[in-house]
Amino acid sequence: MAAINMAVESNLDAVELDIQASADHALVIFHDERLDRTTDGTGILNEWSLEALRRLDAGAWFDARYQKEPIPILAEVLPCFPDGLMAFLELKNQENVEPLGTLISHHHAEEWCVALSFSDQILQHVSDLFPTIKRAYIHHPQADVSDLLNRITSLPADFIGLFPPHMVPENVEPCRQAGLQILTGPVNDMDTLHKMLFLSPDYILSDRPDLIQNALYPTP
Repeated sequence: MAAINMAVESNLDAVELDIQASADHALVIFHDERLDRTTDGTGILNEWSLEALRRLDAGAWFDARYQKEPIPILAEVLPCFPDGLMAFLELKNQENVEPLGTLISHHHAEEWCVALSFSDQILQHVSDLFPTIKRAYIHHPQADVSDLLNRITSLPADFIGLFPPHMVPENVEPCRQAGLQILTGPVNDMDTLHKMLFLSPDYILSDRPDLIQNALYPTP
């Protein structure tokens, strides 16, 4: 939540959050499959109950200022999500589609929550069950781009995510002509930023939003 609050304070447009499920099927915001790197727990997240996950410290690994920061529970985060901030919610497992879509629908969050995935099967499942929820397809950085046009025209997606090496006019323009909004990232250095800005993406994903903002809106 500290990161989400910082995004609000920094006037960012959106955050990208990874969605996983506990052993008792509660959705949490967490990136890794394992707990070891970013909490004081060990093992695989989806083998822990929600009650056990609540007790973990998920902030101290990053900075002592965030000690005791808990793993965010999606059902608790959505109701207090700040106005004006979009959420790109990455789905890694198809079994989480229905609970995620149900939560988004329950909170009438279809306008600011986007289901994001590397999997076209997952996005198709979102489209079938929750057609009003926007979808973003991320093209894997190691995937072949030769069939990108065929892929994007058959995908039930509103956004296309292209990693910086694939952000070239011959890839970007067909996506834009197909009506897709373009997101790219990670963009964490000035050289990459300048190359991406030349192609006018709709969203830039970055671990350094301060760098992006300083480049776009330099202080006089």
